[in-house]
Amino acid sequence: MSIQWSDMSPLVVGLITFVLMWSDWLLTVLQERERSRHYAAHYQGYPVNTIEGNPMLQAAVKQARVVHMRHIGIALLLGGVVAYFTSFIGEVFRPMFLGYVWGLFLIVGSTHLGNLLGYRASRRGVHGKLYLHQRTGLLIQMGRYAALSVLLLVLAVCSASLFMVGVFIAGVTSTLRQLIWLRKVPAISADDSHPQAGFMKKNSGVST
Repeated sequence: MSIQWSDMSPLVVGLITFVLMWSDWLLTVLQERERSRHYAAHYQGYPVNTIEGNPMLQAAVKQARVVHMRHIGIALLLGGVVAYFTSFIGEVFRPMFLGYVWGLFLIVGSTHLGNLLGYRASRRGVHGKLYLHQRTGLLIQMGRYAALSVLLLVLAVCSASLFMVGVFIAGVTSTLRQLIWLRKVPAISADDSHPQAGFMKKNSGVST
């Protein structure tokens, strides 16, 4: 049974958009809680110890609050905007538009879920330490999104689905987003070495 995009009310579209955006936040917070409680001894990032790529959300994610009123407000606003545009977008382009918007959250949400499951699996049987530069982390994530975009392109072509075309564009946008954030991260110096313990404690909030 296929979705009848023309019969989907703007209210439902707005609600789905809100749920997807809030789910993205929830998975990010759960991932940070899991990492900080069970995995921080084995994994830390530098020069800033964070799992969040967006500089504007790093401080909020570190607080690990399930309900963050500013984010909730933005999610409600975005849901309303998407619902508004859906109400007058033509039937032909509506699936592609929703594929793009929802695809942005589905792609990043599935990545968060994979990381969360990996962190839970690492509660036992993990030894040693990993210090990952933010630039390296963003490049790895960019590679994941780029590889996924290839799969999405194949699915879009094979299915002849405008919704999948939108999701493919979301994959490309997600890849480019990592590149934009990469520009805000200092380059890895030629003599980059193991971060000093005091430096890592300072950035992880551990008092000495």
